[in-house]
Amino acid sequence: MDGTTMKYIATKKGNITLPCLEVKIVDINQVQANNYNPNSVSDRNMELLAESIIANGFCYAVATVWDADLEKYIIVDGFHRYIIFRDYLEAKEIPVIVLPHDIAQRMEATVQFNRARGVHQVELMGDLVKALVEQGVADDEIAQTLGMELEEVFRLKQITGIAELFKNQIYSKSWAMMEVDENV
Repeated sequence: MDGTTMKYIATKKGNITLPCLEVKIVDINQVQANNYNPNSVSDRNMELLAESIIANGFCYAVATVWDADLEKYIIVDGFHRYIIFRDYLEAKEIPVIVLPHDIAQRMEATVQFNRARGVHQVELMGDLVKALVEQGVADDEIAQTLGMELEEVFRLKQITGIAELFKNQIYSKSWAMMEVDENV
């Protein structure tokens, strides 16, 4: 790794390396995507990622390997952050960490990183929406900042089973009562 000494933490399972402490700022033109990542992100989630980077900063360096033949950093994890930085924010540089992986390790790491992120559980998302409502955050703001449609926010509020979350909501009439002749 560029002649530096890798930092690590000793654990019961052995030494764990800390490449996160070896962040480098590199020219964004020296970074390129790998040709095997099966992960894709919707346009809406890309917008949310851009919003997150703008609001919270660039919190996670792009994991790469150095390809001496290409003289480029090849992305192992962080392709979508890279795209936001390069195309949307038009950054000239980007923070990367360099892993000492061969091609098989790179491919495995890419899938491990992707799968380890997991998925959001509906009940926990409902609890999160409930907590935001209780903090006074408006439904449309929740939808915007969490990358949801307003209807999804309403469904999550409904799942929590708290009528209080729906107070002060305007409802449209979905049906009206009327008398019907039973002989018809």
